[in-house]
Amino acid sequence: MGENSAFPHAMSIEREIRKGDIIVTGASADVEGYHSEIERNLFVGEPEERVKRYHKIALEMQQAAFNALKPGAKCSDADRAAYNVAKKHGVTQALRHHSGHGLGLEAHEAPFLDIGDETVLLPGMVLSVEPGIYFLGLGGFRHSDTVVITEHGAEWLTNYPKETEDLIIR
Repeated sequence: MGENSAFPHAMSIEREIRKGDIIVTGASADVEGYHSEIERNLFVGEPEERVKRYHKIALEMQQAAFNALKPGAKCSDADRAAYNVAKKHGVTQALRHHSGHGLGLEAHEAPFLDIGDETVLLPGMVLSVEPGIYFLGLGGFRHSDTVVITEHGAEWLTNYPKETEDLIIR
């Protein structure tokens, strides 16, 4: 919550939520022992312009990673695609982790959407796509969605609004 959202999976801070806070929410569901996940940023009050900008970049990074997911592609392709968006916007210093991971019987498992993971994607693989950017003193920007690799590409399995305007708590 708030400035502590600049630390991925951070503990909340011991204070009341206040206007201007960035909140990272998360949820998961197990289906017969298999995991899924979804995370969203929420914004308390109208976010300032730099918050809107960083949120938009994070969404663009997630879409780029998703677009790279298809049978025969490598996990590293998705991380590289997200990195290239961060580079285009000049925020590579704000990267703190890979762009996603496998989901199965564990919540975080191989393969990893990471520049060093050359695992070839196959139909039926289930992954979390969650590149993020993090700014100390401000907060973190990350959406996580569960996807499945299909014969022709990838399919979003989680469906929840992503646009800044839809995530403002007024």
